[in-house]
Amino acid sequence: MEQDLSLDTAIAALAAAPVGILILDGKETISWLNHTLETLIGIDRRQTVGRDATGVPSPWRERLFFPEPTLRLQLEPELSPRWLQTWTTRSAAGTIRYYTDITQVQALQEERDRLHAELAQHNTRDPVTGLPNRQAMLQGLEPLVSRSRRYQNPLSVIRLRLDNLHDLSAEHGKRSGEKALIAVAQLLKDQLRWADIIARFDNDEFLLVLPETDTAAANHLMNKLRQRLADLSPAAVDGAAMGLAVQLGTASWRPGDDRAKLLRRARDQLEQVG
Repeated sequence: MEQDLSLDTAIAALAAAPVGILILDGKETISWLNHTLETLIGIDRRQTVGRDATGVPSPWRERLFFPEPTLRLQLEPELSPRWLQTWTTRSAAGTIRYYTDITQVQALQEERDRLHAELAQHNTRDPVTGLPNRQAMLQGLEPLVSRSRRYQNPLSVIRLRLDNLHDLSAEHGKRSGEKALIAVAQLLKDQLRWADIIARFDNDEFLLVLPETDTAAANHLMNKLRQRLADLSPAAVDGAAMGLAVQLGTASWRPGDDRAKLLRRARDQLEQVG
């Protein structure tokens, strides 16, 4: 049979507990707290025991009487914040509140979230040009197509392919091919409006998405880009000027189009031009 603990033994056990413990009587007056809690929240028991919520100064009032499930405490400006988790049990005799330090757990969660954000960035950005990649572009294009389908808004795309990328890399080195891609990406960014979207859609291909742009405007932009690209001669790693062989094709949304049909028509025009 279990033996009843003496009051002194129970108090000693609670006092030595690795979690903070606060005991409130039936009138919500603090009757006891252990040293662990004093250390965790930075308060002296002489400022709390025998007092109710009206007698405890802020911010300890909130921490002791109205704590959130997760508390962020900045005890000293030069120190890192401390995070506590709290939970409460109640009975006819009063309330017992527990506090445990989860600072390390919180730090791990924040590091996990940071890594997830970095991974998401890597998963949606082309590492060479810094532009959105194919996955990101397809995700961004879908709601624009849906909007055109619903409201009949004009929407156009331009596909641009750098036909001699492999030759540039073979002749001048891989880094030269990357420099050509970066130069094309910069030119495209300089020519587009803030609402337009540009992505590196494939190894040698870029995709431009042009909201609120009809066929005539898309063709005008495509012809302007073709002229600007013809004059573009980025320097290779060896210093040589690289000429770019570029093909472009455009398509505008039509009733009944989904994302795939729109992109396919732009590709077909690019292939015909090529």
